[in-house]
Amino acid sequence: MENIIFHKVSVIIPCYNQGKYLKETIASVLTQTYTNFEIIIVNDGSTDTKTIEILEDSNWPKTSIINIQNSGVCVARNMAINQAKGEYILPLDGDDLIAPTFLEKAVAILNNSDVALVTCDVKFFGKKKGIYQLSKYSLEALLGQNLMICTSMFRKKDFDETVGYNPNMNEGLEDWDFWLSLLKNGGKVHKIEEVLFYYRIKSVSRTTTVNLEKQSRLRRQVYENHKELYASHFFDPKNSFEYNNLLNSREYRLGKILLNPVRKLMKLLSF
Repeated sequence: MENIIFHKVSVIIPCYNQGKYLKETIASVLTQTYTNFEIIIVNDGSTDTKTIEILEDSNWPKTSIINIQNSGVCVARNMAINQAKGEYILPLDGDDLIAPTFLEKAVAILNNSDVALVTCDVKFFGKKKGIYQLSKYSLEALLGQNLMICTSMFRKKDFDETVGYNPNMNEGLEDWDFWLSLLKNGGKVHKIEEVLFYYRIKSVSRTTTVNLEKQSRLRRQVYENHKELYASHFFDPKNSFEYNNLLNSREYRLGKILLNPVRKLMKLLSF
């Protein structure tokens, strides 16, 4: 593929105590076949010595570092994007990786004015391995569940039309909430049918610690942030992976077993 150099890409990397993985993440960006990019790292108040030392001693090319008090991933991303010089934005967490051709292929597609967001398939590594193929995009389906990886490319000018990543989503689902803001007025989503993003699965992370109660609360917050959008569409909640997770959960099955005798008794008493 011909290397496209017309549009600069700003790769945004929030970092909170991820020094163990950060060099590998940066290396995956610096080895891109597409060379017109910058890297903006936001040190979100890291406290571990390894991360602080790595950032203080860093001399990565095309890279700038912003140090802030711990404010959460949403504030960190917003701050970096607001200072970005690139026309295209790619968020990347400080422990994940991208394939060498990610930028080249995503930029080539985003140059199409009808496309607002470029995403791709995912390969898990670390504590869990496997390929995750994203579902087909529609705005109605996006209302029911997140359909894109957080490391998807979009235009900075489109970001400027939104409130950015909403800080009230700092506990999780912030990327899903942002995609709703970005795409609520239209715009195509293009998924590259290829694994170009590598998602690190760790024993403990913000994602793995989302229990059912927290998940429900965060989904409610997504709804509260986009009430008008939800009011203007209808969607089948059974498309939601969280709904399916709940139906298959031990708590749901146990509750159903316990309630069955009660329901039978109520049915008998109604006669």
